[in-house]
Amino acid sequence: MDITFNTGLMGAGKSKKLIDDYLMETKEKVALSVSLTEDTFSRGKIESRDGRSLKSINLNKDQFEQNISLLEAIIFMTNTQTIFIDESQFLPKETIEKFVSLSQVCHVPIHFYGLDLTFTGELFDSSNYLLTILPSKNIIRVSRKCEAPQCFKEAEYNARIVDGKVSRSGETFVKEKSNYLALCSDHYYNNEKII
Repeated sequence: MDITFNTGLMGAGKSKKLIDDYLMETKEKVALSVSLTEDTFSRGKIESRDGRSLKSINLNKDQFEQNISLLEAIIFMTNTQTIFIDESQFLPKETIEKFVSLSQVCHVPIHFYGLDLTFTGELFDSSNYLLTILPSKNIIRVSRKCEAPQCFKEAEYNARIVDGKVSRSGETFVKEKSNYLALCSDHYYNNEKII
């Protein structure tokens, strides 16, 4: 199976890994990024925290037919031989299923990069699907340390911080800017102020 899922917490370096992998690929390739905006197929940019970036095409997470048509056009009408998709957790499971099917039928590898867990500790549907269908050797985990002060444990959760404390309930997708930290289980389940 020529499909991989590169996953980890916020700030773990998934986008950095995508840029590194993209630059190492010698075949014709294209980068796609899932956008939460209303734009359709706009020019996008994949950015890593080290300041590097890569041009991409933004996919609108809510436009199933258009996303499938774009992927088919990339596969059938260009010489693209490898596809990289950032922020894949935002795509609905049905879109991921169709992308995987196209990859298998057309023998074009797709490399997905995205979060596995929401801030509530639950798996994103699309990430759960990839974790379920892919062999373990095709799942690449990118790890990071807990962001709580003076903590050196490995982070396990994406935490939404509200008034300095971890919030473990609410809508997954919110329009307002939220503050997130990668935390170990001790700090994620602690009810004291983190920051």
